[in-house]
Amino acid sequence: MRCKARASKLRDKSISTEKRKKGNVLSLLTQIIRENVQRYDEYAIVFFEGQAHTNRQELQRIMKYARGLRELGLNRGDVLLVFMENSLEVPRLYTACLFAGIVFCPALFLLSAEELSWVAEHSEAAFLVTDPGLFPKVREACRGLWEGGRVIVAHESVEKTVGAVSLRELAEEQPAELPDTDPADDDVAALLYTSGTTGKPKGVLLSHRNLGSNVVSAIRTGKVGREETALSSLPLSHSFGITVSLMPWFAGLKAVLTRWFEPGETLMLTESHHVRSMVGVPEMFVQLLNHPHADRYNTRSWKRLVSGAAPCPVEIQRAFHEKFGVNLYEGYGLTEASPIVSMQGPHIPFKFGSVGLPLEGVEVRVVDDFDRPLPPGSPGEIVVRGPNVMLGYLKDPQGTEEALRGGWLHTGDMGYLDEDGYLYVVERKRDLIITSGFNLYPAEVEEVLQGHPAVEEAVVVGKPDPVKGEVVHAFIKLKEGRVASRDELLEHCRRHLVYYKCPKDLTFTDSIPKNLVGKPLRRALRESLLREGT
Repeated sequence: MRCKARASKLRDKSISTEKRKKGNVLSLLTQIIRENVQRYDEYAIVFFEGQAHTNRQELQRIMKYARGLRELGLNRGDVLLVFMENSLEVPRLYTACLFAGIVFCPALFLLSAEELSWVAEHSEAAFLVTDPGLFPKVREACRGLWEGGRVIVAHESVEKTVGAVSLRELAEEQPAELPDTDPADDDVAALLYTSGTTGKPKGVLLSHRNLGSNVVSAIRTGKVGREETALSSLPLSHSFGITVSLMPWFAGLKAVLTRWFEPGETLMLTESHHVRSMVGVPEMFVQLLNHPHADRYNTRSWKRLVSGAAPCPVEIQRAFHEKFGVNLYEGYGLTEASPIVSMQGPHIPFKFGSVGLPLEGVEVRVVDDFDRPLPPGSPGEIVVRGPNVMLGYLKDPQGTEEALRGGWLHTGDMGYLDEDGYLYVVERKRDLIITSGFNLYPAEVEEVLQGHPAVEEAVVVGKPDPVKGEVVHAFIKLKEGRVASRDELLEHCRRHLVYYKCPKDLTFTDSIPKNLVGKPLRRALRESLLREGT
């Protein structure tokens, strides 16, 4: 497989011959999981849909999955595409892939068939794991995998499905032992797709060291202890979600996992499990803040609530503190950094508007256009260096070289450091839209809109929204003599894009403002939306 070869090439460039000769040395990630059961007695490590699962039970299941995947024919460096809703099977498959040396590639289950097809083709996935409810989309998007018998059903209650492999049957006869493999820190652990400026997502290659160091640094920096019970409703296809899923193994804490976010359920689980920690995106905390019956629940256990993936307005932080008596901390990161770069928390003085201090072992600079460091208080581009920084982009050497030039990850985000070393983000990546914590670039949506026969030109911008942060708004210039309605174009987007990328509204125009070289003036379009109050 070309994907396997490319991943191996990136891995081997940064690994020494001496290290390879050692062999049979677990990576930092696999050490984290194995050492949990050696360090702690058996305890309930995760609660999901009313059931508790212990650390030893989970490790045995993981080993069976790892052996089963290898028995199926997946080898070291092969890509396993996981297209599922949140469930315990997702982190189990993730950790099984870590032990088996398989590259874990999660895809958001809300992707359209067209988007899923592109990810499957670009990643050159060897197998795909999915839920029964997603079969129709998988059949349409991944016909080659389906017809080739390379689709795995990850649902224990489902009987054998024609044309698919049952994960339960695959694993039940396997011994609960490590597969015969030797994952190393520089092996590729995960392939995560993030929005691309050219209209197609970029495949971010993250190593065992990248992800493992991020888990360890986040726990150590935040001084997270065993006494915490942590709740997560984040999509496990998101880099933030999969990193958080490994934190209970390292910290020895208990986790509460939900299939999706629902504010009433979150409040109920907080009271029943005495939840102390929770991670989410700003929209989740806005919904908790506005829940009509929030005051009926005991939320006094909340101590470490962390918002990430999108900017959290200071007004929301203040309102949350006033209502619940607890700080709403903010962190900063990106997929290319595994993903956490900095964060606030109870361990450091709180500053409204800041995304905190860099994690232990992670360096952050703010530089000018010539990559020269700027003094405190001076805004510039945020660059990052550390063991959490990605190996590179799959099949994109030019993009990799540009992003990692000079040995630093160039985030494209604008910010500044204060005298105490706290980081502030003042402007997101150029043209990036963040809606409900999901990132997208206008080119992704524009490409779809311009595929409609009536559209001559489409320009997409983010429109401020009090709950979602931003929503997608499109400016449309139709071809001369052609007609298309708002509803027709929105339906066209829904057929080709995941829901959060679809415009919430459209503006028809006779001309698109542009600069001297013909590029759309997105800032002018955003300002026009604000002026009109639309």
